[in-house]
Amino acid sequence: MLPSDLLFSHKRGAQVYPRFLRHDQYVWAEQVLTLICAHQHRSRGELQAALRALEGDSPDYRIVRGFAHLALNAAEFTLATGELEPEALRREVFTLAAERGGYGETQAQAVLEAVAPRYALEVEALREALYADLPDRHLLTALPDFTADQLVDRYNLAQAQGLLYSALYMRLIAHRNVPGEYRRLFQHLKFHGLMYAVEGNLDDGYQIYVDGPASLFKQTRKYGLQMALFLPALLRVSRWDMEAVLQRDDQEVRYRLDSQSPLKPLHGKPPAYDSLLEESFARRWEKLGTPWVLEREVAIVDLKGTVFVPDFALRHPDGRLAHVEIMGFWHPDYLRRKLDKLRRAAMPDLIVAVSERLNVGAADFRDVPGPVLFFKGKLEPRQVLAVLEGGEKAEPG
Repeated sequence: MLPSDLLFSHKRGAQVYPRFLRHDQYVWAEQVLTLICAHQHRSRGELQAALRALEGDSPDYRIVRGFAHLALNAAEFTLATGELEPEALRREVFTLAAERGGYGETQAQAVLEAVAPRYALEVEALREALYADLPDRHLLTALPDFTADQLVDRYNLAQAQGLLYSALYMRLIAHRNVPGEYRRLFQHLKFHGLMYAVEGNLDDGYQIYVDGPASLFKQTRKYGLQMALFLPALLRVSRWDMEAVLQRDDQEVRYRLDSQSPLKPLHGKPPAYDSLLEESFARRWEKLGTPWVLEREVAIVDLKGTVFVPDFALRHPDGRLAHVEIMGFWHPDYLRRKLDKLRRAAMPDLIVAVSERLNVGAADFRDVPGPVLFFKGKLEPRQVLAVLEGGEKAEPG
């Protein structure tokens, strides 16, 4: 995404619009990528100087900076010293210099000549290596893996995302789509930690109401970034509308987008897991050697006002099916909503695994019909397997 000083928008009445690129500005994407490619294996400082020269006195200088920002975020820089650590080199050189005493270029040269052979370096190479960890001296080693057209797409998407930093709330309409698109959409909502309410069903589509950073956490940028990061997931839905209310200059303005916008989804797979807890559990389940097969978020439970998508399904070859929901997020409003969903879902085959860090007990789950187990730190797969095989409701540990 882009920092606020590289965002463009315009307001018309109570409506705000992102300012997408004009076709005559696309040429800057090609020029930025060409310049970056020409600086492979050269320092970041050299590249930054070349980019500033490219900007020149053009009125599009902020667009050039935006392209460069996105492209360099997808590039990789490494130390020119390889396995040598500049900090350790400095310590050794400065220690020897202090022991010998004196000051000046002659003394410095003598110290470098004494240290350089220990690392099979020429004196000038050692001199350069001493401060190779400064950002300007990092070398560009891996280039951004996209074309100029794809960089244009990323730029326009970043402009659309930037307006959501100050969202009070957002309303989404996902028109009738295939169930897989709905599942991925709800998966991304969970992954980005967004709080939402839902109306609708699989047949007619869903209206999703997402609380924003301004309404929940006094406009913390962290939550706003999560809303902005969610936007690419919406682009993967075939037919959709979005309306957000933003707080700008002490006024509320509206921001609308739909599936007819010029935005394109980024290439790449959706996130595999919502949290490290889930990822750790899934990886260790595969090593368990049980006939129960773990599947990722395969069910959508319609709760008439919201939906519930369990984290995992567990299938046995004999036809038995169970679901698993892991509760490891701490926010009080999250707990309230999650407990409400669990009670309304009323799924006897749902195993609820609860982190003891959440400060809840068995009494909080008395209206949840399925097994509930408590865990410390990581959820152990054998705990879940024991519930599956025992069929009894677990007690807090």
